[in-house]
Amino acid sequence: MSIPELRFINNLSVLLDCGRPLDNSFRVLRQQAARGTPKEREAYDAMAKAVEKGEDFTQVLGDYPELCTRSSLALLKAARRTSTLAAVLPRLAVLVRARHEGELDPRRRFFETWALMVETGFSVEEALQELGQEFSHGPLREVADGLSAARSNGKSLAEGAERFPEVFDPASSDLLRYGEARDLAKALRAINRLI
Repeated sequence: MSIPELRFINNLSVLLDCGRPLDNSFRVLRQQAARGTPKEREAYDAMAKAVEKGEDFTQVLGDYPELCTRSSLALLKAARRTSTLAAVLPRLAVLVRARHEGELDPRRRFFETWALMVETGFSVEEALQELGQEFSHGPLREVADGLSAARSNGKSLAEGAERFPEVFDPASSDLLRYGEARDLAKALRAINRLI
């Protein structure tokens, strides 16, 4: 994760939270990136132009991986699709900062990212696939893949979690069972509070 991504997600979140329009926000971010790389400036120009044309800026953003990781882009696309960008950006900014600065235990980031994905409309399978990519360099990749495999085999998330007692204690498994039946995002955040 790069400093440009942290700056992009955080600053866009702040500007939108203050009521700034999206196209204006990209122009301001472009000016702010005067000391950044030429690719950063190019990305902000392209996103501003896309918004001015009535297009989705996330379609352009995919061409600039230095500003946005795969999972952040997937969350932004889902937030645009579900009209929840203003609600998702502050939480995403916290996650990006935590990833960059190492503030959160990887398990906490895993569960919070998953909860945010669920809230923006990801299916369980899509979220687990993205989580596998996001946490590809560590044991949480195995957890995401294992839960995904369990679901593919017709098992519940709680049944899949039994393979990972170091991540899912009995209370966490119970919350997964509850969440799958009722409110998965709430259950994932509750698991996070148990850690």
